[in-house]
Amino acid sequence: MKKIPLSWMVIAAALIFQIPLFAKGQGETRPAAQEKHLIVALNPDYISFDPGIAYEPYAGWVISNSYDTLYRYEGSTTNFVPSLAESYSVSADGLTYTYKLKKDIKFNSGNPLTSEDILWSNQRNINLKGNGAFHAKGIVSIEAPDPYTIVYHLKEVDPTFHVKLNRTFFSPLDKKTLLQQGATNAPDASTADKAKIWLDTHSAGTGPYQLQSYIPNNEVVLVRNPNYWRSAPYYDKITLKTIPDPNSQVMALQRGDVDIAFNTGPEQIKSLQGVKNIEIVDAPDFRFNFLLLNRDPAIGGPLANPKVAKAVNLAIDYKGLQTIAGPAFVVLQGPFSIGLPGSLPPRDVSSFPKVEAAKALLKEAGYPNGFSVKFYVPTVNQAGLDFVTLAQKIQNDLAAVGIKTELVPEPSNVSLDSYRNGKQSLALWHWGPDYQDNISNLSFLPGNTVGLRANWKAEANPALADLGKKTSLELDESVRNENYKKIIALLEEDSPFVPLLQHASQYAIRAGLKGADYAIRRVELGRVSE
Repeated sequence: MKKIPLSWMVIAAALIFQIPLFAKGQGETRPAAQEKHLIVALNPDYISFDPGIAYEPYAGWVISNSYDTLYRYEGSTTNFVPSLAESYSVSADGLTYTYKLKKDIKFNSGNPLTSEDILWSNQRNINLKGNGAFHAKGIVSIEAPDPYTIVYHLKEVDPTFHVKLNRTFFSPLDKKTLLQQGATNAPDASTADKAKIWLDTHSAGTGPYQLQSYIPNNEVVLVRNPNYWRSAPYYDKITLKTIPDPNSQVMALQRGDVDIAFNTGPEQIKSLQGVKNIEIVDAPDFRFNFLLLNRDPAIGGPLANPKVAKAVNLAIDYKGLQTIAGPAFVVLQGPFSIGLPGSLPPRDVSSFPKVEAAKALLKEAGYPNGFSVKFYVPTVNQAGLDFVTLAQKIQNDLAAVGIKTELVPEPSNVSLDSYRNGKQSLALWHWGPDYQDNISNLSFLPGNTVGLRANWKAEANPALADLGKKTSLELDESVRNENYKKIIALLEEDSPFVPLLQHASQYAIRAGLKGADYAIRRVELGRVSE
């Protein structure tokens, strides 16, 4: 089994949304005269390819290969190096970030990049009010004092702001081209912007590739950007082929129809061990899945009771979940990814499930005979883990304590809306930190992004909400790490979430695709040249 170097694994796990797909040139074995074409089989979750709107992992692949950011990772999450910027500085009070841009960078249209493009793009994306807009909520104003300087003013200290600018949400777009397509940066952009549909089949970025075509439920095709400002990437074309079924992905890989089968699960991996011309790539991941129990009694019913939530926590057979997922998956203590500063070791699952203790809590909550509830689950496969299969196991675990669930499987792009708007009673979902700090995972606290998806408001647990706020502003990493431990202890007593498995990704690739660890997991947005 092929192992990814630790430095790359850390990047990969921290930043799943920015995964480029390039292998080192010297590793490609196809004849030089042929078009260099990388084909990846996956089960995507595309909703949009507009950087101001898209916030789904696989859409991030397309965007991060078509657009650039001011800085990028190289080699490890501690090595954040200039990309479109050549340098930056921070004011003494930590509230002003100034970036100096490189000159002679062009968009794929041939138009030059200036600070005005960045200013306009950031304003447009903020006013689109998409899911990534929360990254910008701390920005008071943005200035472009000259063509190669961009300045951000913050309303309060943010230890992660410089890193957040690496998100695809902040990707500079070609202002001149998008204005021609009806884009606007006006406050009413969420309804007035007309370029969103155009961006689903075109690119307006400075990245190594550009969108050639998108056929929903079929494929996305990327081709080289002819005006790319660095050395040309190795592949002429990248095709992301939609193949939802993992077994079909494996068959396509064995036939030579694809180079990478991305959604291979434990069973598929087992069947491919030792198969000629196939290699397995193994890498950990900072993403994890969790149960959501809605705190609004009108939606969650009995689940809104904190004692019921604790009973659900005790009822889960975590070791059984690991058996389904594979031994590399671990169970979390709290919603903090293992491998990030401040996280605790994996949960000891040897004493679970605690059926009698769960039944006792249900009785205390007023449900001695249990209850019935709908259980929403997206029909996705992540890191080779089928969510419906996982939900069926959880369904059986809950039935053992008297909680009867009706599974409601839905395509991810259908279920996302009701999940994000807090309309699901009981749900199985997934999460990945937006940057390599557990501050991102504070989203699970009351009043924060994911907390509100369970209708868990700040006033429901003000002490926990206040500790989360204090932690998000703390510049001292050692103090933040101690706070995370306190938060986890508080969440054990009161939380509408049950953290489950942290992902461990495995992929099957065509043998001889050297550098495929970089091709799949690298976060440098395709900086691999010929």
